Amino acid sequence: MAEITLNRQKDTTKCVVSEAAREHAAGHYRSFFMTGILVALSLGAVWGAWLLVRIAVSGSFTAVGIHPVNAHGHAQVFGWVGLFVMGFTYHMFPRFKGTRLVWPRVARATLGLMLTGILLRSGGEAFLDGGQVLFVAALVGSVLEILAVLLFTAIVIQTIRSSERAFEVYEAYILCALFWFVVQAVYSTVHFVALAQAPTESAVLLQISRWQAPLRDLQIHGFALLMILGVSHRILDKLYHLPRPGTRCSLTVLVLVNGAILLETSGFVAMRTLGHPFAGLWYSGVLLLAGAVAWLVWRWRLDRPVWRPDRSIKFIRAAYVWLMVSLAMLVLLPVYQFGLLRIFAPESGAAELGFSHAYYGAIRHAATVGFISMMIFGVAAKFVPVFSGVDIRKLSSLWAPFLLLNIGCTLRVLFQILTDFTPMAFPVAGVSGLLEVTAITLWGGHLVGLMLQRVRITRVVSAPTSECPAA
Repeated sequence: MAEITLNRQKDTTKCVVSEAAREHAAGHYRSFFMTGILVALSLGAVWGAWLLVRIAVSGSFTAVGIHPVNAHGHAQVFGWVGLFVMGFTYHMFPRFKGTRLVWPRVARATLGLMLTGILLRSGGEAFLDGGQVLFVAALVGSVLEILAVLLFTAIVIQTIRSSERAFEVYEAYILCALFWFVVQAVYSTVHFVALAQAPTESAVLLQISRWQAPLRDLQIHGFALLMILGVSHRILDKLYHLPRPGTRCSLTVLVLVNGAILLETSGFVAMRTLGHPFAGLWYSGVLLLAGAVAWLVWRWRLDRPVWRPDRSIKFIRAAYVWLMVSLAMLVLLPVYQFGLLRIFAPESGAAELGFSHAYYGAIRHAATVGFISMMIFGVAAKFVPVFSGVDIRKLSSLWAPFLLLNIGCTLRVLFQILTDFTPMAFPVAGVSGLLEVTAITLWGGHLVGLMLQRVRITRVVSAPTSECPAA
């Protein structure tokens, strides 16, 4: 009898070790999440806040060069958003599909590739005036990032193929997001080389005016938006018991959003290269994008009460409010540019130029911080305690980072727009970055504390496998 008990204990130990190995093979999300937070609190949000302070002090958006600004944006897309997406996908996607992550060693290697690439690319681009060595370093970093993105995409596709579960709508969104992730990584590299090798300042401005806005559209609407919509399809009904859009609705929206991305990117390039008569092509993409996303979000009925109190739902609701704000501002851009500016600030630089960098930047900020970062806050606040084996009901409600991020984003969006009308708005816009960095620090510190706790695996897998005995 004692021998049987001892054998059962050995089998149980083997099963627990096997479960631990599967956790480690799942991409080790903690490393991706903590690295993403580290990037945000260095080259990402903190660097952006410093640049914003310099702009506020000088009272001009041209006070900092284009290369440091682009380096900050690049770190946010690849380091903040990209690493969180990769870590979450590696850990949760196999569970969604009832299978194991393929090529776990390759998955772990993508973290090193991506982090090295970000450090080389953003670091080299920020100080590009330092010489040819920094350009080469940044270019090498871009190649490493492309490799990491390609490997990540291949791992996800092969994991889907290894599953016996039926293909679901949310997977189509994720696959489209991965497609745009790859496209924007290559586009970003080509755009960077063109900017770095531009012979004159006028050539730099021409490159930016034609090609930078489509890059941001691919990153925000192509990669981030579709990825978040895909994850939302998977979690909103299962975790919060919110209504699920019908399959036809979801697939229709997916087609419309992808079509809108093609229209707004190609239309913008056509408008800048062939003339303003092609602005209608760009604007049709904007209207299509806003209408399709609004239809889908309305079907989720995010205003309904969730089945139990949850600290993460306020972040998710606020994120979608900010998404609607950014899309509404995008739709109203012609009204602002050719109406409000000419009426109330006809002598401003934006009115004379025919393009408001302040308003356009405010749209982007509402999308990147208000929507994307708010969603990262909410999803991580929901899943990290679960991953760490902690009872979420005993944890902080995270109201401080929630309020700070919303207040900071509101001040940034509103007062950045007001800089077109009065220089007195610059100092307030500068303060907004400090509030957002504080929010990330508080939220990040809370999550890192959870992730650093020792994870005790107490549940024994009951399903019979080659390693685990049947109960």
